[in-house]
Amino acid sequence: MDDTDFHDESFDIGPGQQIHREINITKGLDIVKNNHTTTVSTYGNYTTYNFTEKINASATDEIPTPYIANVTVADGTIDGEPSAVAYVTLVNPSMRRYPTKLFVHTIGTDGSFYAPTPLPNNSTTIKVELLDKRGAKIAGEARLYTGNLTKKQGGLDQVGFVGKAGEGTQQWNESFQPARPTWMNDHYQYENDTYSQSFGEKLSGDREIGGVPVVYLGLVVLVGLLFVRRWR
Repeated sequence: MDDTDFHDESFDIGPGQQIHREINITKGLDIVKNNHTTTVSTYGNYTTYNFTEKINASATDEIPTPYIANVTVADGTIDGEPSAVAYVTLVNPSMRRYPTKLFVHTIGTDGSFYAPTPLPNNSTTIKVELLDKRGAKIAGEARLYTGNLTKKQGGLDQVGFVGKAGEGTQQWNESFQPARPTWMNDHYQYENDTYSQSFGEKLSGDREIGGVPVVYLGLVVLVGLLFVRRWR
């Protein structure tokens, strides 16, 4: 089925006899293809059947499809340097090895790209670099796909998440939406009004003193100086 061994059976058949088999090939379909080929063969003979079936890979329950099983926000290291990270677990429940790609966006990360390939009936966990502040609550979304990120065809799964290192990560399913990757002009940027940085945090560039953005402390000092000068 689509160039992958799907069913293998041995049997004895006598002269003039017939054997009838019904084999459900749904689980053997290649979700990336629109045109499918089924080959039925015995020793010395084979027959090939072709048919067209366009599959929405991100919305099928009948065909085993790679998906994002879990996202965990954590503090970690990248190339030996402290960094916020997300551990993304991918599962491939199918009999095929798909050339998958993973793109993760957060409020502070324009896009971290990876090309994992989970083995058939197996899983793998990817450590994703995030440019958000370590220890902060981080919101974002992860896309798993094959082919071109800017096209819906080939999209496998998309999840949203929000979490903080050591405090757990909430995750939810989203409908796969194409996006322009980081290396393209006018590329996609993730936004989340609930977890976006305040104006003061943006001006402070994530610099804090005692948990307070430095811009606020500067304003307090400035107001204090103005107050003292007024009453001198």
